Amino acid sequence: MRFLGREKERGLLEQSFSAPKSEIFVVYGRRRIGKSRLLSEFAQSKKSFFFEGLENAKTPAQLHHFYHSLKKQIKDPLLSRTPFSTWDEALTYLTERVLVPHHKTILVLDELQWMAARQTRLVSLLKWFWDNHWKQKKVMLVLCGSISSYMVDKVIKSKALYGRISHQLHLKGLTPAEAVLMFHSKRSRQEIFKYLLLFGGVPKYLEEIDLNRSFDQNINRLCFSPSGAMHEEFEKIFYSQFREPQTYMTICNLLKDNMLSIAELSQKTKLGSGGGVNRYLRNLEEAGFIKSYYPFGAPHKLKLRRFKLVDEFVCFYFKYIRPNKNIIDQSPSTRLFELITNDSFHVWMGFAFERYCLKHASFLAGLMGFGDVMLQALPYYGEADTKFQIDLIYQRADKVITVCEIKYSEKEIDPSVIAQVEKKCHQLKIPRKYTVERALISSASPSPVVKDSEYFHHILTIDDIIS
Repeated sequence: MRFLGREKERGLLEQSFSAPKSEIFVVYGRRRIGKSRLLSEFAQSKKSFFFEGLENAKTPAQLHHFYHSLKKQIKDPLLSRTPFSTWDEALTYLTERVLVPHHKTILVLDELQWMAARQTRLVSLLKWFWDNHWKQKKVMLVLCGSISSYMVDKVIKSKALYGRISHQLHLKGLTPAEAVLMFHSKRSRQEIFKYLLLFGGVPKYLEEIDLNRSFDQNINRLCFSPSGAMHEEFEKIFYSQFREPQTYMTICNLLKDNMLSIAELSQKTKLGSGGGVNRYLRNLEEAGFIKSYYPFGAPHKLKLRRFKLVDEFVCFYFKYIRPNKNIIDQSPSTRLFELITNDSFHVWMGFAFERYCLKHASFLAGLMGFGDVMLQALPYYGEADTKFQIDLIYQRADKVITVCEIKYSEKEIDPSVIAQVEKKCHQLKIPRKYTVERALISSASPSPVVKDSEYFHHILTIDDIIS
């Protein structure tokens, strides 16, 4: 499949490659997000060597795999009879026989956490070889991994590589504008947006869509069939990403419908509110499954911070797939999606639309013309009042507060939305010297009355988001 998007990320990689000195570039992000594909596309037509770790294998198996990967990439009679027994031997061979001085070479160590068997010895060795050999040989060393907690704690924040990493890239999903390119104009915008609300911008998930089938046909095939590509996806991700997958699943399940504080999660999970639940939440947030928010106007009050499940597919999984696993495994029906979701899917899509807009708040700010002055974007909730909420609110450096109303509807947005937003604005506590702007972000067009009222400073529809 043709590689699409990622222009900004490719630009960062090209910038690092063009640097006159050797550089270490760290790439990390959850599985399926397209890290390996990005690096493969970037390295085309350049002198490069790729090595990938084996999931959950121990060091001898990793070395054996590294050895055979190297044999496929270079022709050296010495390799046919000299397997590596230690990482020292393997890296020494690379230094003496592969990395040529004064000729920029890309060396990619993919799935580094597996290659290192989740330990730090290999990272320390890389530091030694970097300091003593590689930085003089015009090397672009790319360290890539899918377990964000390892890549952040053991690589980026490691004492061994402190001050040596030139760039770090946390690869996330495709933007709405990039994701729409994968549909090649073969589906309607409304249908494309349904896919984005369910699968997000994960390239691997979007690649599974058959563009010659309808949304319902694809979701039945991918999610509601025992052999569907997405049927077991949740378990595959969590069991490979986390050492205690059941605990992480429990936390995500608790956050599927509500924003919860650390104290509330600690009570519900029976984990301590100190290092216990905090560690799980940090790992989930680094992996991109959840996000934390502070109350508007109280950015440093840790006790008031709340967490929200933001991964699109995981939200869908907990709502419709996990509770119906037995039915999906046993029923011969090819229309389980329609039968199981019934009339509830439209309501779920409304919440999914809110999550999607919140997740892509920076992108939407750019569309509305104030991306360069955005300070923070968050859902509004009072410190004590949990009933009064605003879907999305922006605080801007130009002393403006932008209040957003998010509406998911198949019908045009009627004038009642004006009274709803006005009521919220009256209840909102605005800092002194700030101006309030109002924005409507909707799946359908506003009615002529709403447009003519000029009540909203900004109006965005699906056509604007995925144009």
